Order: sequence, then C-alpha cells, then structure tokens
Amino acid sequence: MCGIAGEVHWEGGPDEGSVLQVTNRLRHRGPDDFGLWRSPDERCVLGHTRLSVIDLSPAGHQPMLDPLTGNAIVFNGEIYNFQARRAECATRGDRFHSHTDTEVILALYRRFGTECLRYLRGMFAFALWDPGQQTLFLARDRVGKKPLVYARTPRGLVFASEIAPLATHPAVSSDLDEEALELYLHLQYIPAPWTIYQAIRKLPPAHCATLTPRGLTLQQYWEVDYRPKGKLTEAEALEGLAAKVREAVRLRLVGDVPVGALLSGGVDSSLVVACMAEEVPKRPRTFTIGFKEEACSELPYAQFVVDRVGTEHHPELVDMDLTAVLPTIVRQYGEPYADASAVPSFQVCRAARRHVAVALNGDGGDELLGGYGRYALPWGLILSGRLLGNGSSPEALGGLAGRLGRPPAPLDRLRREWTLRLANPELRALARYAPNWNDADRARLLGKEAAREGGVLPTWRSAQLHQAMRLADNPIDRMLQIENGSYLPGDLLVKMDIAAMHCGLETRSPLLDHELIEFCAALPVAFKVRGRQGKYLLKRLAERYFPREFLSRRKMGFGVPLAEWLRGPLRPVAQEVLADPTAMAPLNSAFIRDVATQFFDAGLTRHDSRVWILVMYGLWRRYAYGAQHTRELANSGGSPTD
Repeated sequence: MCGIAGEVHWEGGPDEGSVLQVTNRLRHRGPDDFGLWRSPDERCVLGHTRLSVIDLSPAGHQPMLDPLTGNAIVFNGEIYNFQARRAECATRGDRFHSHTDTEVILALYRRFGTECLRYLRGMFAFALWDPGQQTLFLARDRVGKKPLVYARTPRGLVFASEIAPLATHPAVSSDLDEEALELYLHLQYIPAPWTIYQAIRKLPPAHCATLTPRGLTLQQYWEVDYRPKGKLTEAEALEGLAAKVREAVRLRLVGDVPVGALLSGGVDSSLVVACMAEEVPKRPRTFTIGFKEEACSELPYAQFVVDRVGTEHHPELVDMDLTAVLPTIVRQYGEPYADASAVPSFQVCRAARRHVAVALNGDGGDELLGGYGRYALPWGLILSGRLLGNGSSPEALGGLAGRLGRPPAPLDRLRREWTLRLANPELRALARYAPNWNDADRARLLGKEAAREGGVLPTWRSAQLHQAMRLADNPIDRMLQIENGSYLPGDLLVKMDIAAMHCGLETRSPLLDHELIEFCAALPVAFKVRGRQGKYLLKRLAERYFPREFLSRRKMGFGVPLAEWLRGPLRPVAQEVLADPTAMAPLNSAFIRDVATQFFDAGLTRHDSRVWILVMYGLWRRYAYGAQHTRELANSGGSPTD
C-alpha cells in the first residue's frame, strides 16, 4: 500500500518541486520508502511513498521502470493473483527482477496495453507513463478500494492518492464546487467524480483514463449485471459461495509482513476471521473497538467470536479526545466527510498498526447480499416491485426521493406509500439519506429557498435509478446496484482507506473480491433475502462456524452515540463552529442558529445527523480548506480577508 503522485506537462516540463511537495504529504501512506522520477523527455514526473508488504527489498522501489520499453509506473494497492500472472508471463519469455506485483503490471501492460486491467484481481490505483505512445494511463480498481484524484492544468494534468496533498499544488485552484457541497449536505459524503474543489476530480471506480496531447479520455472497463441468473440449487449455491469466500480470504493472506483482522463482531467480519483461522498456522491477531455506551458496543459479540475461533485478541474502548482528534480527521479526508464511524475506525486502525502492517476486514458483506434493514422485504413486495417497477420513470422517482425527508402532502403521502411499498421498493436505497438535509431545507440552507426544485441532486438520483433499472430487474438487486455504485465506494471505502492509511495500515476486504461479487450478483433473489432476512446465504455459510442466534441478532453496524457526543464532550466546539459565519460560509447562518437551538436546547435528537454534517463541514473549512486558502493568498501577496 502506498501513496502516488505525478504531473504531466506537454510544454515546458512539470514542476518537480511541486510534485515533491505533494508526494511528501503522502508519506503517511508509505513510510518505508520514497521515490521521485523525471522522464528523459522532461514531460512527466512521478512520485511514490511505499509501505513495504510484498518483496521488502530495494527491488520493490518505485517509481518502477520497464527496462524493455522505458515505461514507468507508480502503483498503490495489491494484486492478489500476481503470482499466477507472473508465472504466465514467464512462460512467454518475460524476465523479472523483483518479486513484486508492480513489475507484473508492467509486464501485462507491455503485452496487452490498457487491456491489462482485465487480468488484475485486487485493489489498485496506478499511473503509468508510456513514452513510446506519449500517454499517461491512469486506472482504479473495480469497486473503488483505492483512491485516485486528478486536476487538469492548462498544459497537462496532476494527480495524487489523496485530495488534501493535491490541493496544495500551485496549479490547482481552491475554488469550492457548489454542486459538491450540495451533494455532501444530503449524502454526508461527496460521490465521484466530484470533490469539494472545482479543479479536482475523482477517477470513478472501474474506470481508467488516458491522457495524450489531444486531451483526457475516461472509460469504464467493468460493471456488474444483476439480470442473468444461474440455475443452482441452494446446496450448490452455498458450496459455490463457500469456495469463493475461502479463496478470497486465502488470496488476501499473501505478504511478507504480519497479517491480522479487524473484528467488529458482526456477521461479515466474524466469517472472515473464521475463514482466516483455517488458513494460517498460528492464531490470527484480531482487533476490536467498542464504546462505553453498551447500546453501541459490539465488544461482547467480538469476544464470542474470539472464544469460538481462537484468536490473539486486542479489544479497546473509544477513549480518544474527540475535540483533539476531529481536526486530524478532517485534514486527512481532505474534503467534508461526515460518516461519524470514521472516529472509531481511526482508533481501531491505530490499534492494529501497533501489531501488524496488514489487516483483513468484513467490508462489503451488506452490499454483497443485502444486509441492511431496508432489504428485509416480504416476498410479495419483491414480486410486486418486479412486476410494477419497470414502468417507473427514474426522473419521477428521483423527484419523489427528494421529498421523502419532509412531511408530505396527502397526495404525496399516498404516492410515497404506493412507491415504497408496492411499485419501487428500491427507492429505499435513496430514502436512507432522508434524515440528513432534505431538498427543501437544503435549499434554504444554501440560500436558494426561492428557487424551483433543481440542482445536482435530482440529476444524481435519476442517474442512479437509470443505472439500477438497466442492470437489475427486481428491487433487491436494484438496491444492491445503487449502493455498490454510490454508498460503498463514496462513503464506506473512503472511510476505511483514509482511516487505515493515515497510520500506514493496509486493509484488505475479501468480501469485495470482484469474482465473488459477480457470483453473488447472479444468485436468485431468494438466496439473498428470504423470510425478510437479508444476507440469507451468507448467514447459512456463517452457520458452519457460529450458532444461528448469534447471526440473527439485530444488526448494529458501526454506530456511534452521536447525539451524546454532540451534547456532551463536543458541545463547546460544535456550538462555537456553528456560530462562526466564516466556518459556515456560504451557508445560511440564521437557519443554522435555528437548527442548533432546536438540537442543543429543545432536545430534538432527529437533528443529530444534520448538526454533525454542519460541524464537520465547518471544521474542514477551518483546519483544511482555511489553511490551504491562507497559503494561496500568502503566495499571491493577498490576505485571508481579501
């Protein structure tokens, strides 16, 4: 796992010092080695910080060059099938000088060009400079485990693993993207391709990009189609799932450093740990974080797994100084991000890093087979959604989703009940954001209360629904398609990547193996949700290791006592930030004061997510954007108040 950065300029050459500055800001991602390379034609500079996991020798140094072509690569991630691909390349006459997966990518690109991506099984973001073709090739893995952001410049392009370091590059403007802010206020994260900066864009998952002197071209190279269904008995499906899960876990144990596991005590991480214990000769190390508030803590369930499987366990309580840690978190994410479970994620990753450099986790299980409560549909509702939902307009459904968070008029209430309960239950995947800033209140917050309904969110919702209806023909699979294309890569995977890499920990997610995802997509819906129970087949597999009552308990997720935090230890800083018009700009300060009063004084708990979204935005402006903006003004001779 590493940090990558670089710049291409077609005229005059890139600024090596600026790339060095960006790369230096990525050292937390790769504390073991550092490299900077400039192409002989002086059109490309690549930077790399390395976390050594496979082939710890100097032979794994990056940027890495292909001696046959002069191609140069910087790579972040792990290719889990690299040993098999290396053997195939060797039979064709390729020679290798290291034992790294990076060198295998160079060999595959030399033979297949940009089609090399279809041979890679793993998590990755890389940039490859091809001097013969005068192209920069950028690529990101299928599900979006590894991040890659870029910014166009008048003479080329700059890129990096993270937003905050890239935002310090002098060619990158700090102007805010109002569309991204609107998306953040509703979703609590900013989906690809947007970032909070107009100039910076995220390369979406399963996409590659080619930069030539003629411009930048993006291409999607993979998607999951949920419509074709295999004809399997339940026993056959269960054995197929077991084989895929075991293989995915086994592949992710490869490395030259100790490997542990993050154990929440939920079904997914517990299954991963149980499979891991079967594959390793020693007891695996596991790490769990919990809360003093028992209603939010899964420590007892994690201990049950430990006792059952037998691991070397390291439990901890969340004991961070929240006021002190939040500035660090907002700096690391580089843009507003308000998933409150980032706080315990940071602590559990720090705890794991004291013992191991690599940790497996259970991310992706809910998105694999429908594990959230919204998937718990009776069979009649699944059937009615299949029969009635195909004639629905994504634009109309997207508009209805925007009204879910406010008290509906009588006709709206009838339409909503018809849609959510009979015709289009998949709309629940978008309704999950209703407790945040709904369309009407968000318009007032942004100072657009007189405007007609519009903005970027209706377009975003419609695009999500169009995609879901194109690739799935029942409400369960449509919800899975929506969440795998938005919530999973935009929120959950961003959370874990930043939380882990801030302390140089590599996390691996067996349940996000793309071959496992394709296998589960082809399963009949009855193997995903049955008797209003989600993840039916995954739980059947987990029953080989744990009792049914342990697996069928109420889902907790990685919830945090958010209202208690905001009214307790975080109250002074939260109220101070919300009252600061500079931190809240360009939002409606008077409306924010009203919401803050309702939450802190009148005790309206339903405002906790709204308040948290605003507080994290204000802290980002103060500790990340504010600092960057001040540096830009200082460099230009201005002042922060200009």
